[in-house]
Amino acid sequence: MPTLLLGTGIFYWRDGMSILINKIELNDKILVYLSSGDILSIPYSYTKRIEQSDVSRLLNYRLIGGGRGIHFDDIDEDISLGGIIEYKLKHEFLLSDCA
Repeated sequence: MPTLLLGTGIFYWRDGMSILINKIELNDKILVYLSSGDILSIPYSYTKRIEQSDVSRLLNYRLIGGGRGIHFDDIDEDISLGGIIEYKLKHEFLLSDCA
């Protein structure tokens, strides 16, 4: 399994390939499709603005920073790939070690 490295807000595999967001899908969770082929899921409770928004208002989004983040225009909310990975580490991967 390749190692994930962090450098100036950009994530890289050890082979030097940068990892960026390609697109998102809105289902029962927000699915974040990465350039590496991986898919991360985050709950709508990820931020208060997202949680309190109608899903239809989240459809108006754009990638920012060349794919390092997402801006939801209708609710004026930005989220970053770094923040998503940090959230996943804190809330899912570490909790699975305790089970």
